[in-house]
Amino acid sequence: MFRRMTFIFLVLSLTLTGCWDRQELNDQAIVLGWGMDLVEKGKYLATANLVLPLASESGGQQGGEQGGRSSFMTESAYGRNNRDAEQNMQRKLSRVLFPGHRRNIFIGEKLAEHGVFSIMDEYSRSPMVRPRANMFVVKGGTAQEVMSLAYQLETNPAIAMQKIQEKSGAPISRSLLDFYIMTNGTGCGIMPAITILSPEVKTDKKSKNDSPPQTTLGLYGAAIFNSGLRLAGYLNYDEYWVRLWLADKLAFRNFTALVNAADADPSGGNAADAVSGATKGQTVSVNVDSFHRQITPMFQGDLPRFRITLEGKGYIEENNSPLDLSKPANVQKVETRMNQYVEQQVERVVAKVQKDFKCDILELGETLHHRHPYRWKKLAADWETLFPEIELDIAVKLDITGTGTTSKSLLPTRDGGEK
Repeated sequence: MFRRMTFIFLVLSLTLTGCWDRQELNDQAIVLGWGMDLVEKGKYLATANLVLPLASESGGQQGGEQGGRSSFMTESAYGRNNRDAEQNMQRKLSRVLFPGHRRNIFIGEKLAEHGVFSIMDEYSRSPMVRPRANMFVVKGGTAQEVMSLAYQLETNPAIAMQKIQEKSGAPISRSLLDFYIMTNGTGCGIMPAITILSPEVKTDKKSKNDSPPQTTLGLYGAAIFNSGLRLAGYLNYDEYWVRLWLADKLAFRNFTALVNAADADPSGGNAADAVSGATKGQTVSVNVDSFHRQITPMFQGDLPRFRITLEGKGYIEENNSPLDLSKPANVQKVETRMNQYVEQQVERVVAKVQKDFKCDILELGETLHHRHPYRWKKLAADWETLFPEIELDIAVKLDITGTGTTSKSLLPTRDGGEK
């Protein structure tokens, strides 16, 4: 009986098949970045950043190169949408495109202005697209320009932008999923925006080993999309953090404000943002690494208003003011000035979002939906019209918990400074 059963199982095993659609690793072109640009109405240019296997096998690279050879390959193709362009790109590649490891998707500014609806459907429908991928809008340029530019610190510019975003205090691996959630909620959307930056000061190479600053990639801020999924405008780098804080997604931030030594500061300071009326150079920098926010909707009749409290904790990292920070009263003074300064910046950005963009990227409607779902049903249809007129009470409470490794400066007292 045992022999008979063994024979039967052997015969049956001959009828079994393996993975009919398998692809060997050395037959795959791994895509780390994907970009889309609008060439003309109905015609798109797709760009892919592909890993070069020979460069990857040799270990770590420096400046995106190994032995004088780039560690990534950039390929492009025209098409009527994502899939059509991918098919046209495939005919130039000896390996099958594999987008399962795609981390970042770049969108050229022209396409963003035209509207991203025409290309976003594939990203939600295809099982090969990670919902936690990053989306970036290229301000003033194209996706192909960004993806073709080698970044010195990383092997691939697609990876570089993800890390730059993280080191700026913003969350990573969320922008595609967040975009879908927001556009299906209040209707507006937001994506990180990047740009190509030229060096502030150009320096010629004196020898082949010199490494002067070069044209590179940088985080610009955020791109705002209206309910039609068209680009409405941008928040720059010094404004983007406000939105992150209001969305409870800001990890850290350094604030530098002008601070005067006196309680009753004279008016007419030299700098426009001198809340205290201090003169140029009297600055204090505070590193804040703990952020919280509380949004409370309140109703006056049928219309809501919001009380927003922004809290943070940090420590002083630099003091160029005449204040002696060994005195608790002076630390309190810095805290007061810093709260005034930050609150002023927050109010300015919120006013810009309400009046210029008229898009609820602050997610106030979503908060109202969670707290008062029945009231939200009555307001949802008109929220795009109501949002620019909503009243907001904003309060900032930064708590300075320390003065770094020293309280009083190790340098001699500056003229005019407090004893």
